[in-house]
Amino acid sequence: MKCGGRYSPAPPSMSPSLARAGLTGEPAAMQPIPDHVRDHAGLILADTLGAILAGHREPELRAVTARHAIGGVPLLGAAAAAPPPMAAFLTGLAGTAAELDEGNYPAGGHPAIHAVAPALAEAAARDCSGAALLTACIAGYEAGSRVGHAMRLRPAAHPHGTWGVVGAAAAVASLRGHDAAMTGRALEVAASLGLATSATASLRGGSVRNVYAGAAAQNGLLAVDLAEAGITGEPGGIPVVFGGVIGEGWDGAAYAASAGRWFILESFLKLHSCCRETQGALEAIELLLAEAPVAPEAVEAIEVETFHSASLLSETAPAAPIAGRFSIPFAVATRILRGHAWIEAFAPEAIADPATRALAARVAVRHDPALTARQPAERVCRLTLRLADGTLRRREVIGTPGDPDRPHPEAALRDKFRRCAEPGFGARWAELWETARHPDRLASARALFAAFRP
Repeated sequence: MKCGGRYSPAPPSMSPSLARAGLTGEPAAMQPIPDHVRDHAGLILADTLGAILAGHREPELRAVTARHAIGGVPLLGAAAAAPPPMAAFLTGLAGTAAELDEGNYPAGGHPAIHAVAPALAEAAARDCSGAALLTACIAGYEAGSRVGHAMRLRPAAHPHGTWGVVGAAAAVASLRGHDAAMTGRALEVAASLGLATSATASLRGGSVRNVYAGAAAQNGLLAVDLAEAGITGEPGGIPVVFGGVIGEGWDGAAYAASAGRWFILESFLKLHSCCRETQGALEAIELLLAEAPVAPEAVEAIEVETFHSASLLSETAPAAPIAGRFSIPFAVATRILRGHAWIEAFAPEAIADPATRALAARVAVRHDPALTARQPAERVCRLTLRLADGTLRRREVIGTPGDPDRPHPEAALRDKFRRCAEPGFGARWAELWETARHPDRLASARALFAAFRP
């Protein structure tokens, strides 16, 4: 495929070695991407670019960028340049640093940043159209999501940096115009370049978790370089690695059945700067506060009942900003005290705030097996607010705004982008939104980088 096309390259299962491994189900020809899929993908791209802009303002990002931006291709949203693999790394790191990037329940993770980060680095290195960039992001999103959907991740592993490396390689292969055979070889190499991630790193305050997506983006780009140089992956390595090394099971039937399914249409988008699993409780408290305001000192206790994976986010005294973003007690407390759960609500000084920590200490999170049993059809959270005067106020929510069946209005996502972009770009944010939202209109991806240069 030449740069500029509107087609997704034939999927990796057309590689004979992958076919032998059971990764079959797609037609041999390139698949046209429907207009409505491209339009939604433009929304995902714009949202992801906003998250990247916000992440670049984090002090850790500025420090790492200053060390490694030694010239090369431009970094979107930063006045710096780096070699393409490092550009992919820094972009992936920025995109997850503020916990604002999209996710996907059927895939079991966050496909967009893993595809977008390497696609941006590769697009910056060549004269590609905006249409080719969007096609590559879709190709990477779908390739990674299909693997995530078919594997069963080990409970101790975090999904970032695992199957996303496959999506990263697919995005780069798309921009380089590789056929199905070469793409399949690149993805087999990529399968062995995923990370052994820890699900508890973020809960315990380890911001290394934000590095996972950046490392996968970098390794996905390198996987295509390696395949082009003749380096080979393990034959059938995708089910081997993701079914028995990083994962503990591979469902070949589910992989085959997902052919032709557009996972990108099933994405979730969020407006709060914290883990998705905190946001059922956030919606519940939002609804209660909308009914009647509550003074923090009037709160005797808050009880949250939810499904298993959300119940793990129960730390009442987070050790660092990332731990606060993965804490239901802290997210609820900061919402009550600050009126929001945006980026600054999880800054180091906010995490250390005595009043917020005191209120978070009064929030208890409990796993209800009956709610876990209602997954995946329903993601339920029940919140009980106990006031000092003996009043009990309760709210149950199923899912949260931004879920596929409860999408945010585009105006809300545009405002989220404003909040991400305005601190660095001022009134230009509106122009940047239109550029990012409609990449198919760009004759050259270089115009995107020029527009987003501070």
